[in-house]
Amino acid sequence: MNNNNFKYNYKVLAQERKKQKISLENIASELTLNIDQVKSLENNLQYGFATPHFRNLALKRYCNFLAIDFEKIIPEEIPTKEEINEEESEEISTDNNKSSFLSTLKKIPSHIILILLCLILIFIILQNSNTKDTDLEIVIPKSNMSEEKNITNNDLSAPVSKNFKQEKKVFILKENIQKIETKSKITPIEFLCSIKSAPMDKIWKRINPERPPTYFHIISLKKQSICTIDNQGQFKQYNLNEGQRLTHRGEAPFKIQLNPSISELYFQGWKVILKENDTFVQLNPVQMTTESN
Repeated sequence: MNNNNFKYNYKVLAQERKKQKISLENIASELTLNIDQVKSLENNLQYGFATPHFRNLALKRYCNFLAIDFEKIIPEEIPTKEEINEEESEEISTDNNKSSFLSTLKKIPSHIILILLCLILIFIILQNSNTKDTDLEIVIPKSNMSEEKNITNNDLSAPVSKNFKQEKKVFILKENIQKIETKSKITPIEFLCSIKSAPMDKIWKRINPERPPTYFHIISLKKQSICTIDNQGQFKQYNLNEGQRLTHRGEAPFKIQLNPSISELYFQGWKVILKENDTFVQLNPVQMTTESN
């Protein structure tokens, strides 16, 4: 991939990751990427992803995980000649419209223009005077009307209206802030399968197989997404729930992208020992007639 086709402020990623004290291994595990792919994103290198589209998706997920605004690290695109010509033509048309409007204004007598301006000014003053009182009013729910009546009847000496309105304003502000906070929460990170282009972290085979190499079995300890591709190029992606068991059939060797910390993987009757960073696993088949060394 040519860096000239995809420019961004890549130094922000490593700086923010180190600021949050997150290791490369943890980033790779959380994003289900290879460590080399994470390094490629942090240094704007030319490997790790099959197409610029997959690199762009991985970069968005990385920014989402670090809570970085994606638009801040992407520079604004330079407008093309066609866009510049369009803007210039729009400016010319607006200038023509302005000149035609000014010419029509010159034809109107000055005393008529003065009368129109006075009428507009009177209308604005009346409109502001009507909205001054209405802006301070707060709609009180029906369920709270009885409480307001009880307050006024129990303490007639204290001015209730101003305090009550202030409390209602504070309540409404808090409610609006809660709504904004719920909308601004970061959405869960989407799974990005890059099994076709990523290098394998672990290549596994067993000398004494007990089952045929036509399938593998996985138990997901938590909710996750995985993807796999077999020797025939058959691609499949699964969304697994907590405790779900899956048996995938095909032709070995199998390449699998998963979260090793929440996965139990079995192949040819043996459990595959997964380490923390074994996000990309390849299961190589061994014939059942093979003798142990």
